[in-house]
Amino acid sequence: MLFKLALRNVFRYKRRTVITFSAIALGLGLLVTGVSLYEGADKQTFNSIINNQTGHLKILAQGYFERKDDLPLKYTLDDPQKLKSIVRNTPGITEVEGRILFQATLISGTDELPCLGVGIEPETDAVIFKIKESLKKGEFLENEDQKILIGQALAEDLGLEVGDVCVLRMFISTEDFVWNALDLEIKGIFETENPIVNNSTVFIPLSLAQINLGLENAVTEITVRLDDQKQLTNIKASLEESFLFAGIHPRIVSFKEISSDFLELARMKSRVQALLPLIMLLIATLGIVNTMLMAVMERVKEIGMLAAMGMRKKEIIFLFVVEGALIGFFGSLVGCVLGGLGGWYLETKGLDISFMGEEITDLITSSFPIKDVYYGDLTMGILVFTLIFGTVIAALVSLYPAYRAAKLDPAKALRDTG
Repeated sequence: MLFKLALRNVFRYKRRTVITFSAIALGLGLLVTGVSLYEGADKQTFNSIINNQTGHLKILAQGYFERKDDLPLKYTLDDPQKLKSIVRNTPGITEVEGRILFQATLISGTDELPCLGVGIEPETDAVIFKIKESLKKGEFLENEDQKILIGQALAEDLGLEVGDVCVLRMFISTEDFVWNALDLEIKGIFETENPIVNNSTVFIPLSLAQINLGLENAVTEITVRLDDQKQLTNIKASLEESFLFAGIHPRIVSFKEISSDFLELARMKSRVQALLPLIMLLIATLGIVNTMLMAVMERVKEIGMLAAMGMRKKEIIFLFVVEGALIGFFGSLVGCVLGGLGGWYLETKGLDISFMGEEITDLITSSFPIKDVYYGDLTMGILVFTLIFGTVIAALVSLYPAYRAAKLDPAKALRDTG
């Protein structure tokens, strides 16, 4: 009976209910859409890093990881074929590639720009990374090429096109300023989903890098792609055990360890993101408390009659709490629908931020290495959480108005409004 009475009261005061209902629905709808965009951006960023920069795992020489930002060439893996053979014999491996990362500058005429040089094995690189898929002009490298691939943004900055010849200055030792320079024809221009790669990375065949950096058969890293990212921890442990058994002691790091700076930024964003539910909570709290207090003031006579007819204080409290919970439930339900539509749109169409201008776009991409279009990631968990969250909060914040209603003296209530 109390539930039916609460339901009737919710729809009897339509205007007041609609105002609160709309505030909750809009607030929670924005919450779902915002969380979807944040989750999608994080997921998209990790995929971009894995597909264009790191792979899932890297095998490094001891000492390299601590100085990885300097791209040192003195910490190398001198027998990469033996290491790759062990990796390939491990279940769950898609492909493995030896690489050399080195500091470089790209020169065209009087213009010179710093860049990251990467020596790759073209055949296996095309399986591990998406550089080949991202070619906008020209062709991908082959093992014996004396040519170079450069990013679209870097090509535009230097005014270069496919077929042009540029100079690649390769730094063998930055401490002693020892370098080697190569005249290389541009074989292809790529544009990946990762603006960092587009702006500052060039690729040459591994054999060409080894010869001109004086590394013979050595590499600075072996990159590994997995069949299933969820097995990363297990496969990493299996590889460490296999290397230990073979008497080899390289260091194995995951893309999460390599991208630790981004992960720290992601944690900071998560803390900021946690403010969204709090803001929505404040909106819901103020709206529901105001609505329920208005209900108490407008229904003093009704409350007095209910009390005079024998309704106990706890039943009056229950009545108002159920009303608040119903408003919260229906508002949250519509909020889930609105947020679901927003999340679905972001997941399928994405949000193109290029309209914000180059400066703002560059600022955003410094946190999320994604080019222009950001996609959402809508999950059922977000929707279920929002529905429960809105309903529970609405019920909780209705306790104070319900307590005010229960404290009314029946005789005074009837006399003051009679």
